[in-house]
Amino acid sequence: MNIYLLVAFILILGFIFGRILRKLKLTEILAYILSGIIIGRVLNFSPPEQFSVIISGTTLALIAYIVGLSFSFDFLKRMGKQMVIILIVQVLITVIATGGIVYLLTRDLPLSIILGSLAGATDPAGTIAVFRDLRAKGGLTDMTTALVGLDDAVVIVVYAVGIALTKMLLGAETGISFAFTDPLWEIFGGLGLGGAIGAGLSYFAKKVHLTSDNIFVISLAAAILCWGIAEMMEVSAMLTCMALGTAVINLNVQIGNRSNELLDNIMTPIFVLFFAAIGMEMDFSVFYVMWPLVIMYCVGRSIGKIAGCSLGGVLARSESKIKKYLGLAMLPQAGVAMGLAFLAAQALSGYELGGKIITIMTATTVVFGLLSPPLVQYAVKKAGEARR
Repeated sequence: MNIYLLVAFILILGFIFGRILRKLKLTEILAYILSGIIIGRVLNFSPPEQFSVIISGTTLALIAYIVGLSFSFDFLKRMGKQMVIILIVQVLITVIATGGIVYLLTRDLPLSIILGSLAGATDPAGTIAVFRDLRAKGGLTDMTTALVGLDDAVVIVVYAVGIALTKMLLGAETGISFAFTDPLWEIFGGLGLGGAIGAGLSYFAKKVHLTSDNIFVISLAAAILCWGIAEMMEVSAMLTCMALGTAVINLNVQIGNRSNELLDNIMTPIFVLFFAAIGMEMDFSVFYVMWPLVIMYCVGRSIGKIAGCSLGGVLARSESKIKKYLGLAMLPQAGVAMGLAFLAAQALSGYELGGKIITIMTATTVVFGLLSPPLVQYAVKKAGEARR
């Protein structure tokens, strides 16, 4: 299909199904995914090779930048201690619960370790899109927004240790450099890159009078630039764009706030294309390849996220709605988990394990892609933070 017709068709279907699902009191994110499934699986139209790559990269860059814009010093000071406690507890419990349940089913320790290390990652796109759809505001929304970005850093470290242990159990040689140096570079290299570009942008904005159009163009360019350079440098692109937003909001709050407002105006069509692209690539046949393992992974990860957030909330003395509903809001899985799964498959390419990891993570991403949006919606509404 012609690329222009494809984009137009996606937007039209997204609009139509969005209206229908809105009347059914369901989030429009499901409508966008459904549009992609119909185009890709029912009508059998395949997007051009670079379509999904460009759409996903641009969307995640903007989401990470917008998340970073929420990390003002006041916000971090207010949320700091309880945010760190919940972050660490929920990731660790998710890793243990997922790995443990997979091991009980398979008795395969290397597979259990690597799947457990991947389970902690949360996809910010699904959660932020639902929040925006519902115009959510409040303590649960703030905490979730912070955690869906920051847990990438913890998961990168957990994954690095997990892949090192897995290779060791499989008899491969692995050094301390692989386990610690690489993730440290990915995290701190990304934070440094995003912070430097954000500082430069903030300084430039103070010296030059910028109209709203100027701010919009520069913000869009800066987010995409950070994503592109981060990929070239092999650092975390998500953390780079988050650091960009954090630097801007703290060094030039006026530009940061205006940037947030302007970018928000274009996010709906971008979300339509992003989730439709996910829908077009959903392959339901992979679920049947190893469905017991897929189900157990999903169960283990869900238990880990819900129990981990609840326990973290108790330890951090968070408000009741965070203890009850944060875990549901943290269920989406996609970008980071799949990216790490591809890295794991490459690292374990000499073993049968590599192919299993991709299949399992693809299938579980499909499951969470379909089930997590309504669960996030439920959490927001039960917490009383939905404004729509």
